[in-house]
Amino acid sequence: MAGSISRRAVLGGGVVLGAAALLTKGQPARAGTMQAVYPPARVGGTFDLLPFQPSINNYPAAVADWNKTTGTTMTCWKLYYQESKFPTTLPLEPQMQLMISQGIQALISFKPTPDINSPQGRSDKSQLGEAIQLLKANKLLAEVCLWQEVGPKDMKPGTYKDLVAFYAPVIRPHYPLVFDAPGYRGEKEWKRYKPDDSLMDGYAIDFYGGDFINHNITLDQFFPLAGSKPVGVWEIGNSASDKFTPSPADVNKYMNHIKDRLTARLMSGLPVGSVAWFNGPAIPSQNGVNEMVGTHPSALAPTDIPLYRELYEAVNGKLPTTISA
Repeated sequence: MAGSISRRAVLGGGVVLGAAALLTKGQPARAGTMQAVYPPARVGGTFDLLPFQPSINNYPAAVADWNKTTGTTMTCWKLYYQESKFPTTLPLEPQMQLMISQGIQALISFKPTPDINSPQGRSDKSQLGEAIQLLKANKLLAEVCLWQEVGPKDMKPGTYKDLVAFYAPVIRPHYPLVFDAPGYRGEKEWKRYKPDDSLMDGYAIDFYGGDFINHNITLDQFFPLAGSKPVGVWEIGNSASDKFTPSPADVNKYMNHIKDRLTARLMSGLPVGSVAWFNGPAIPSQNGVNEMVGTHPSALAPTDIPLYRELYEAVNGKLPTTISA
């Protein structure tokens, strides 16, 4: 999304930023593969503690507030790691400990080095593999992407495709690997950066109200990229820009588009993936228009919450009755 550099700048070292009832039925792995089981769709969110402080200063209380305010149960949570940083030791970060205890699924973005032929590349592959096995051994539910919202600011398309091919083997036996695209960049760039489909277990898009309202981006444009594989929306929210705040009518159109298109995909017999609301700013200087739950919710929160609940009820935990091969 636009502005992602500043939002992620709060993440240092191996610490993650997080934004959620355990569901065990998932899409079976294809016969003869080492592919991990793909889970049913979950609808949750992502946040750090900033929107909740000073009244709430721990993650269990923040999730309890989320559940109470939205009338839902947090079932997935997006997490972001800085470049070449991975969880390596116990105890895991507080967000992950909470997610394990409550059966919340992580949507994790790792950023191993693009320089795959260097000593750093070999080290990152080893550390990423060890991290994946550590998380799996501690029963963390997860889907994993490499370099969420990848684009020209990060690396060239060929470099990204080589990166995915290099690191995918240490991820896919344990967790589904997902390509998470930036909604605002549009079809041409999604296609340029799309990895080899044989390495992808699912697809996701980070898709905000401004993408839909100002740039005419739709989920229908993204679905063909995934074919018959699951499609999630790993970040949703009113706006990704400090310069744009939608009207309540705009938000209604945007949220109903997400609900209607994902529901239609399910009804057609095709799978959908997880959906996460980006709740509020990651740093104080940013626009708080996405703060649906917290100490100072946005003026749009009364519009957002019932629409979010409708999306949750329509999609959370659902799988199609048939899945195309």
